[in-house]
Amino acid sequence: MEVGELHAVQAARWRAADPLLPTPEPPAPDPTLVPGGAGWTTRHDIDPEGMSASWTGLRNHALTALLADDDPAAALGALLDQWEPRLGPPDDDESTAEVVWPSRDTTPVLALARHGFAPAVVLAAGRPGRATAAPVPGLTVRPAVESDVDVVARFGLEIVRYDGRFGALGARPSTLPRLVEGYAAALRRPTPTIWLAEQHGRPVGMCSVDPPGYAPEAQGLCSASRVGYLGSMYVNPTARGTGIGSALHATADAALAAAGAEVTLLHHTVPNPISTPFWYRLGYRPLWTHWQRRPAVRLPAL
Repeated sequence: MEVGELHAVQAARWRAADPLLPTPEPPAPDPTLVPGGAGWTTRHDIDPEGMSASWTGLRNHALTALLADDDPAAALGALLDQWEPRLGPPDDDESTAEVVWPSRDTTPVLALARHGFAPAVVLAAGRPGRATAAPVPGLTVRPAVESDVDVVARFGLEIVRYDGRFGALGARPSTLPRLVEGYAAALRRPTPTIWLAEQHGRPVGMCSVDPPGYAPEAQGLCSASRVGYLGSMYVNPTARGTGIGSALHATADAALAAAGAEVTLLHHTVPNPISTPFWYRLGYRPLWTHWQRRPAVRLPAL
C-alpha cells in the first residue's frame, strides 16, 4: 500500500474511532516502510534549562506512524523493531522513547505493550461551560495578580514534583525559574487566566488556562476550531476533598467558555491516583495517550 493510501486509511479509522481527532499529519519524505505501515522517527535534544526539560528526558526519541487496517499491531511492531537499534546508548536515564497515539484507536497498541512501552501521560478532552461547584466555607477564588507569582509558581512546582513520582517527568533546578517566567507572562495578559484559591485568607490552590489564541499546540491536537487548554491545577494536600478543586475548575471552565472555547484539553499523568479520577469525574476523557519507555533502551538484567 502506498504512503498516500496509508494516510487515507488511517484518517478514516481515526474519524470512526473519535470525531475529536484531527486528520493525521501529511506524510513526510523518506519513511521507514514495513508491510502495512510507514513510520518516521525524530530525536530532540532538550535544553536542560528550558521548561520542556521538566516534562521529558533530555534525549527524546519519537515515532509517528501510518498504519493500514488489516493488522495495525503487526505493522507498528515491525516499525518498533526497525526503530530499536537507533535508540542507544542503553540505560541512559535521560532518554525517552515515545509514541503518541489516539486513545480510542486501540487496534495497534498491543505492539507498544509488548515492546515495553506503558501509557504515561494522557491528553484529555472535555466540553467547557458545564461545570458547577458547591460553596466551600471560607473559600475565595480570585484572579491572581503579578505579586502572586511566587505562590503560583510554588504550587506549579508541587505539581511537577508529585507527577515526577510516576517517571514521565520531574522537577529540575531549572523548573522553578521557568515556572516563574511562564506564570509572570500569563499574569500580564489583559484577561485573567490564573486564579488563586484562598481559604480564610490562606492560599490553598491555583489553576491556570490558555484560552483559544494562547494554545496553538493544543489547537493542532483536536478537530475543534477553537480549543482551550487547562494548563495546571493544584490544591494543597491538607485541603483536598473539600470541594476546592471543583471550585477552581468551575472558574477556569467558565472563563474558557466565555473565551469561545469549544473543547478544553489538559494533560495528566496516567498513574496519578488524584488527578486521573478527578478529571474523569468532571467529564473529561482520553483523547491522546503518550506511550513511553524511559530509559529508551534498558540492558537486560544479568
